[in-house]
Amino acid sequence: MSRDPLSVTRLLRPGSETEQLRDALRDVIDPELGIDIVSLGLVYGLEVNNRVAAVVLTTTTPACPLGEYITDEVRRVLLAGGAVDRVEVVITHEPAWTPEMMADDTKQAFGW
Repeated sequence: MSRDPLSVTRLLRPGSETEQLRDALRDVIDPELGIDIVSLGLVYGLEVNNRVAAVVLTTTTPACPLGEYITDEVRRVLLAGGAVDRVEVVITHEPAWTPEMMADDTKQAFGW
């Protein structure tokens, strides 16, 4: 029997690590809007390779003062799950975020 610590990724079905991590990002809440960054459509991409998560995200505006906070929260949440050892986050504004990028239920919550 191996004495290696049990990795969360060993418990997941193959290919589901990215899905599981994307779901974990729902714990990152935009403090101004009170909605998670996935539902807001702020997560543009997420890939996992060799226990490194690469996340591409945006903010609702280029002048948003919360970029560093959101980046730190993304790292905290993804590292806490134990599935990755490192998280690289890139914030981009191409394409620019629009409310149409939100999940349908989030749009409805805002009355759109």
